[in-house]
Amino acid sequence: MKIEVLYVSDCANHAPVVTTITEILKECGLEEQIREIEVTDSERAIAMAFPGSPTVRINGTDIECDLPQVNSSGLTCRTYIVNGKRQGVPHRDWIRGAIMRAASVESGPEKDGQD
Repeated sequence: MKIEVLYVSDCANHAPVVTTITEILKECGLEEQIREIEVTDSERAIAMAFPGSPTVRINGTDIECDLPQVNSSGLTCRTYIVNGKRQGVPHRDWIRGAIMRAASVESGPEKDGQD
């Protein structure tokens, strides 16, 4: 599983998101590595289709299921609508769900009958 956190250097929500991901991985008994990617300039933001900091991607897919189409990328903060309120970090359940879906896909059908 590839876990990426894209961020800008002065993002106050970068560290809390990494902490949340680490906690969820431990709770799930997974030892995946988190790749933290600093987005340092507009060219890189555009190339990475970076919607703002922090962005969490699992196997290349944003954890926000209903991510609106972003027509621009840039060095900006990102907000998430969680329970009708705008906040700077994604909902913990979104992160957990994305990790569990990726882990399920990676375990494959060959492990289903081994209980």
